[in-house]
Amino acid sequence: MKKKWLLSIVVLLTLTSCWDLTEIEEIGFVIALAIDTLEEEDYEQYKKQFKKEQNFDPQQLYKTTFQVVIPGTVTEDLAFEQVPFFNISAVGRTNFKTLRHIATRRSRRLNFEHLKAIIINEEIARTGAIGKVIDLYIRDHEMRRTTLVFVSKGNGFEVLEDKLPLEMMPGLSIKMIQDNYPASHGMPFPKPIGELATCVVEEHSYIVPRITEKRGVDFVIAGAGVFLGETNEMIGWLGEVDMEGYNLIRGEAENAIVEASLEDNLFVVELDNMDSVFTYEQKDGEDHFHIEIKAEGFFTENWLEGIDIGEQEEIEKVEAALEEEIERLASKIVAKMQNEFHADIFELYKTVQRKNYARWKEVEDEWDGEDGYFSNANIEISVKAKIRHYMTKEQLT
Repeated sequence: MKKKWLLSIVVLLTLTSCWDLTEIEEIGFVIALAIDTLEEEDYEQYKKQFKKEQNFDPQQLYKTTFQVVIPGTVTEDLAFEQVPFFNISAVGRTNFKTLRHIATRRSRRLNFEHLKAIIINEEIARTGAIGKVIDLYIRDHEMRRTTLVFVSKGNGFEVLEDKLPLEMMPGLSIKMIQDNYPASHGMPFPKPIGELATCVVEEHSYIVPRITEKRGVDFVIAGAGVFLGETNEMIGWLGEVDMEGYNLIRGEAENAIVEASLEDNLFVVELDNMDSVFTYEQKDGEDHFHIEIKAEGFFTENWLEGIDIGEQEEIEKVEAALEEEIERLASKIVAKMQNEFHADIFELYKTVQRKNYARWKEVEDEWDGEDGYFSNANIEISVKAKIRHYMTKEQLT
C-alpha cells in the first residue's frame, strides 16, 4: 500500500498542469492591423512630445491601428446586435515599442495568433522599409506565416473602420475577399507574410496585393504594388487590367473571365484550365524568352452577330479572336514591366538559372533596372486557346 501512495505522489510531482494558462476573456485577439504614416500636423505634435520627453527628434514615426475582437460578442445570436470589435491606435518609432504602448491603455494583452491581415501604407512601402516593418511579425512566436499582407492606397486604418454587410468585422472581410482571387483575375494571388519575407531576403522583384478604401462604397482588393527587388522599394501600381495579363502569363488565371471581340462584337469565355511555359536561350549575347500560354474554357456569353458557333469554321474564328485578346493582355503587361518599371515580377530569371546557370551568375547583379538585362531581353508570347464547351446553343429572339 505504501508503494502505491509513494508512486502516486511521484506521478503528481511530474504533472505541471497548465501553469501558463490565460483565460480567453483576459486576451485581446488582434484580427488585423494597419501601419500608416502620420499626417503632417500630427507628426509635428508627436515630434515635439518626443523632444520634450526624450530630448531628441525621431527620424521615423508610425501609427499602428489594431483591430481587436471583443470576447463573447462573436456568437450566432449576438453577431449583428453588437459591434464585435474595436480599433485602437498607437504611435511610435518601432513596432514593438508601439505594441507596449497599448499595454498602458488596455487591460488585455494583445495576442496575434489569429491575425488575418497586415496593411502597410503606400507611403511606407515606397521608402523601401517593408522588410523592417514586417520584421517583428516574422520573429514573433505568436505570428502565423500565413498572415496576409497588403499595401493600401491611402490610409490603412480607414479600411479597418469599414464594416461590410454580412460580415462581423473588417479583418475577417479582408481575408474572405482575398480568398475570392480564383474568381477575379484582376486580383493577384494572396501574399502571405512568410512568402513576402522570402522575397525581401532574396531581393528579386515582386508584387503585393493592393487594398483601397473607397469612401461611401467599401474597400476593394484589386491590383498590386510593384516592388523592385534590389531596394525593396515600391515603385508603382498595377491596375486590374495589368493583373489580368500578369495572371495569364503566370498561368494563374483559371476561372478567369476573358471578354474578347470578333467583328466588333463581344463574346465572353471563362477559362477553366490553363498553363504557361517559359523557355529560354541565349543568342548572339542576348537573352531570348518564349512564353507559351495554353488555355481552355467555356463559351459563356454571346454578343456576336452573324456568327454561327455551331459551325467549325466559325468556331475557329472565335478561338483565334480569344487567342488575340489573351496575347494582347499578356503583351501589355510585359511591355509595361520592361519599359516603365524595369522589374521582372514574372520570375523569368528562374528560367535563366535553370537553363544556363553560368549566364545567370554573369547577369544577376544587373537583371532588374532601367538598363538591366530583363528590360533588354527579347520576349515572345504565343497563345493556344480552345473553347471546349459552348453551353446551350439555342437562338434567343
